Amino acid sequence: MKLSEYLLTSPYYLFWKVKKLFDSSDPVIDFYIGEMMDYFIMEPVIRKFPQSRIVAKNAHIKKELESLGVAAISWPSFPDVVIMARHAMHEFPIDNVIKIGMAHGVYQFKKFIKAKKYNVFQRFFMTSQEHKLMAEKIGVKCGVAIGCPKLDQAFNGEIDDTYLEELRKSLHLDPAKPTVMFSATWDKSGMSAVHLWHERIEELSDTYNVMVTLHPFMSKRYRDSIRGKKSIVYIDSYNTVPYLMLSDVLVSDTSSIIGEYCAFNKPIVSFKVDTGARLTEDIKELISSISISVQSFDEAKIAIEESLNNDTLGEAREAANKKFFYALDGRAADRAAEEILKVLQENNLHTGTSLVQV
Repeated sequence: MKLSEYLLTSPYYLFWKVKKLFDSSDPVIDFYIGEMMDYFIMEPVIRKFPQSRIVAKNAHIKKELESLGVAAISWPSFPDVVIMARHAMHEFPIDNVIKIGMAHGVYQFKKFIKAKKYNVFQRFFMTSQEHKLMAEKIGVKCGVAIGCPKLDQAFNGEIDDTYLEELRKSLHLDPAKPTVMFSATWDKSGMSAVHLWHERIEELSDTYNVMVTLHPFMSKRYRDSIRGKKSIVYIDSYNTVPYLMLSDVLVSDTSSIIGEYCAFNKPIVSFKVDTGARLTEDIKELISSISISVQSFDEAKIAIEESLNNDTLGEAREAANKKFFYALDGRAADRAAEEILKVLQENNLHTGTSLVQV
């Protein structure tokens, strides 16, 4: 337990008890937004609980949410149940608050952290049965396989051909050119390859539409480098799913966006990375099995053309999707909502018909 938790626990408990005296009969459910990306990970599930509250970690995140038309309150909050897409249990440091967690990305593209950080949750939503079994091997006892709610929009008709065509036009993508998406995980993780391509990416713009999405924590120098390139479409959105659907090939490193893109069974090129404290041999082998692996930008240029002209990894990606996802049926958020209701019932919390919209 962090020092801040020790200092916070007693006053937090007292405030929580006082709040319970004035709460309605329905349980108070909070979705905790520690970073803006959390909202887009959980948004399909949030929709299922129209009476829930969205809790922003700080004033900056609250302001960002409100700029999107999303009403939010500021932490601290004192709910019956908190749902989060990160291990921020220290913000709700008492056992009285029921905690439900969600995987931050698809599958497990990084080494698991300690099991105890999962087992504080009554449920932790994994994206697949294999993901859950992997977690159980390190001692995680609360995993439930539900799929990837973030991807529901791609498979339930929410994003259709008309939506994609309008997006393509708004981005001024040339319909005569294939579209390549570059992505990179956080440079300071030691698992990124952004340094191999950010200065040369404009070399591709005569042949391809080129889009780029970067990890939200990416260093400013790389972000500014990409933004300054006029022939590149920089995706400044936390919801990357529509842009992935527009792309014909993804170029990335060890980012879990590879798992999201694999759902569409389209070609992937990956830069080989051998560093990073949370990078394992299994992860490296998995990425190389579904992508063309390269070590330089020159190799990447060749691999992009090869993957577009002669894609031979479709079956491998289909097999990987069975590892990555419980199902790609647009119903992951429904399964999450069903599990949340089970948790409420197990804890004898009233579940009125107004509580959930499934």
